[in-house]
Amino acid sequence: MCRFIYILLLWNWATQANAASIADVPSFRPSRIVNGEKARNGEETWQISLQLSTGGVGPNRQRTMSHFCGGTLVNDRWVVTAAHCVYKKMYITSDNLFVVFNTTNMKHPDVPNIGVEKIISAEYNEVTKENDIALIKLEAAVPTSGAVSLPPASYEANGTCTVSGWGFHKVNAGSTPNHLMAANVTILTREDCQARFGSQYTIYPGMLCAGGGETDACQGDSGGPLVCTNSTGENVLAGIVSWGIGCATPNIPGVYTNVVEYANWIQQIMKNN
Repeated sequence: MCRFIYILLLWNWATQANAASIADVPSFRPSRIVNGEKARNGEETWQISLQLSTGGVGPNRQRTMSHFCGGTLVNDRWVVTAAHCVYKKMYITSDNLFVVFNTTNMKHPDVPNIGVEKIISAEYNEVTKENDIALIKLEAAVPTSGAVSLPPASYEANGTCTVSGWGFHKVNAGSTPNHLMAANVTILTREDCQARFGSQYTIYPGMLCAGGGETDACQGDSGGPLVCTNSTGENVLAGIVSWGIGCATPNIPGVYTNVVEYANWIQQIMKNN
């Protein structure tokens, strides 16, 4: 009973302290890995940075690129990200969106990047946060050694998995890091997750929860990967950073798009485009 009361007190505190962040995207899921570690070269090779390009018009102007969300390379032409990163944002087009890949330092002057051919979003619900998934087709093929596997139909994430990104270290504070960060988080059952959020928020079947401890995703990590290693050692894209209450709020997990629920949609989009 004491533990239950303690959790309720934490919940009330978290809700009051972070009410403003709930209303906003991407502030809804703050942008940087909290209490993670620097990813080493050769790790998290599927991670990409979505960047907007500005300037570059005229002979004396240079193009400026800025990170705003993460994503995951799933084959040589396609990236999976969160719908809330691109959904109904008229200022984001295939002409000014670029994908930075195959790097742990997204701000290195020689970092590889590629343009975008198409942006295809699911019917994202901005109120419930359902269907928070989008696909981005690259304008040309890139090396596939860094891609991660999509989950099979029978897949169920469990155990400890890894979330990565270039987001903030804490809520709405500081600047995004140059170096890719990664952190381990533990998968929760949907029932456990719903109990932690209470009746104010609904955890739908298309959502997956992980964390609730000292490590978490934050602002700027949105759209990035939650990757689990299966029994055969294969890296599987289990989730997409979607939303949460603050960053690393005690006992409150991060919420991810449950990729297996959209596996058929992903395959159909890639097949038909």
